Parts: sequence; C-alpha cells; structure tokens
Amino acid sequence: MRRSRPAVLFVACATLLASSAPAAEFQVVAHPTVEGTKIRRSVLAGIFQKDVVRWGDQIRILPVDQSGHSPVRQAFTRDVLGQSLGEVQAYWTRRLAVDRQLPPPTKASDDEVLAFVASKKGAIGYVSAAIEVPAGVKTLTLID
Repeated sequence: MRRSRPAVLFVACATLLASSAPAAEFQVVAHPTVEGTKIRRSVLAGIFQKDVVRWGDQIRILPVDQSGHSPVRQAFTRDVLGQSLGEVQAYWTRRLAVDRQLPPPTKASDDEVLAFVASKKGAIGYVSAAIEVPAGVKTLTLID
C-alpha cells in the first residue's frame, strides 16, 4: 500500500512536533512542611526574585539556586523567570545597590540543593527532572 506524499509529510511533521515538545528539565522541591502540592510559575518567579518572602502560614521562604554553570539553572531561569543568566545577574546587581538585597544562595549540585531544602523549614529549590526526590523533601507541581 502506497501512501500519498501529503499523507507521509503530515505523519512526519506530526511525529516531529510530538517528539520536539519540551520535556521538563527540572522539578521544584520544597521542605515537607511547605503547604500545598502546586505552585504558580509567577509565584515561583517572585520567590526567586525575593519579591515573595513568606509562605501563606507566614514561614519565611528560603529559595536556593543552582550554580550558574548548571544546565538545570539555565532551564529554570529561562522557563520560570523568562530571562537569561546575564539578565538575572544584572537584576541582582541592581537589587544589591538599591536595597542591599542578596540573591538566593547557590549550591553546586542537585544533592546539595536537596540537603539544603530538607534541612531548612520554608526552603524551596529545583533539581534535575531525572533525580529521584528522597524522603524528607517534597515535589511541587509547577502550574501557569
């Protein structure tokens, strides 16, 4: 059975589009005492820009970033903050000069982020989507 050229082209394009859908490159993790299971992208951006500083129960939010060399950090910065790493660095230079606000601390690996989040009430971070999140840390679903 021969398929017509337009049908083959349609199938090829549909397969390409389905396989090129971006897979999640990171997952959001939080201390288990953080309430809820979902977080809005805009709220998460506010947390990492330190515009949102307390959870709903008034616990101080402790965001933690990954190293600027990390592909996970690059994906998070692009997908959540909608910026490049350079733009984020410029943002923190201005924040430091204007109101002496420091950026979130950075950790060198997924394991270090997980250890920080597990040990600090109110902590939130992100790790590679491929990492299995251990007990003592919860995953939050990112919603728009």
